[in-house]
Amino acid sequence: MSPSPPSPDHVRIADNLRRTVELTELGLALRRAIIEQRDGPGEGIAQVMHEIRLAKEQAWRQSQS
Repeated sequence: MSPSPPSPDHVRIADNLRRTVELTELGLALRRAIIEQRDGPGEGIAQVMHEIRLAKEQAWRQSQS
């Protein structure tokens, strides 16, 4: 017996949880970059901002499909 397809609500909830985890990871990476920059010169902020941009673009592409 095959499982029934997930309901639209379950799909939406799973997608929101996935985005929440991604945003939490990005927030922690940004915090780490700020601490590293405060402790010494580096390109931590630039790298994190680049990763945030890539994540936003990926999320946008996924929402369009």
